[in-house]
Amino acid sequence: MSMSNANFPMDAEGRTYHVGIKRGELANRIITVGDPARAIVLSRSLDGVDHNTPAKAVCSNLFSHASHRGFLTITGRYKGTPVSIVAIGMGVSMMDFFVRECRAVVDGPMIMIRLGSCGSLSDAKVGDICVPSSSYMVQRNYDYFADGTASTASAAPYHMSKKFDADPEVIATLVKNMSAQLGDNHVWKGVNATADSFYSSQGRQDLNFVDDNQELFTELVKYEPETLTLEMETFVLYHLARTSTVAPLKEESRLTAAATSNKHSIRAGACMMVFAQRKSNDFISKEDVARVEPIAGKAVFDSLVEVSLGDESELHATEGSVWAL
Repeated sequence: MSMSNANFPMDAEGRTYHVGIKRGELANRIITVGDPARAIVLSRSLDGVDHNTPAKAVCSNLFSHASHRGFLTITGRYKGTPVSIVAIGMGVSMMDFFVRECRAVVDGPMIMIRLGSCGSLSDAKVGDICVPSSSYMVQRNYDYFADGTASTASAAPYHMSKKFDADPEVIATLVKNMSAQLGDNHVWKGVNATADSFYSSQGRQDLNFVDDNQELFTELVKYEPETLTLEMETFVLYHLARTSTVAPLKEESRLTAAATSNKHSIRAGACMMVFAQRKSNDFISKEDVARVEPIAGKAVFDSLVEVSLGDESELHATEGSVWAL
């Protein structure tokens, strides 16, 4: 693979370095997931799919591309509207690659919704859905673990950032559609905490390492009483959406007020299936995952196409795209 431009590497086809997509392969409306298998499950809800396709294969009428860095992109239409599904793996770096590289190859405003898994710090049970209206970052304070630092009064082993909000209309639409699919008693609203690791920054105990995280749950709820979930991606999505600029690939003269009415070029939301109940130590079964995943996916797809992106003529052109009919 030959790349050019060290600042933002792309190959000769215009494919991005990590996600591996180019212009015309990605729609303005995107669901992002972690697991490539989940992406394939969700793709079964797209228009015109052959339900006899083998379970682990992408249907032949859909575009798909797997990058050398482990990203899987699937693009098609849902109820006639172009949509994409992008599986990114896990963690804040993968979310950063996804948001930035997808933004770089799509014209016009975008909406990105994460459908993932999480741990619950609330009364939400395994199999329930959590829809966070905001998120903050939990980071291991590496300096704390340097020799002689932990004993100082001002040192803390973990740092919590300020909160960044999701798009309120996206969140309200997700709550409405999730409740319609699963019932109000299985849909929870609150605040997400995104951790920089699965183990220490999420309070998991591991005697092989000094983590000083025994009181982390208490500290998180003290910092933000509405803390609902712990996972590893949502904060970066919300943060980058908030710091996104007006859709960069359209000519300034063609940007309408409708297309940029929310100021930023990315509207973001997230919802998570509770896989781990951290208070009771319960973990979800494979049967519950198989039951909830497609139902939640349908609610996300419905939300994705329901939320307006303004003037449709300002979106990425259909001509020459993989979703052209």
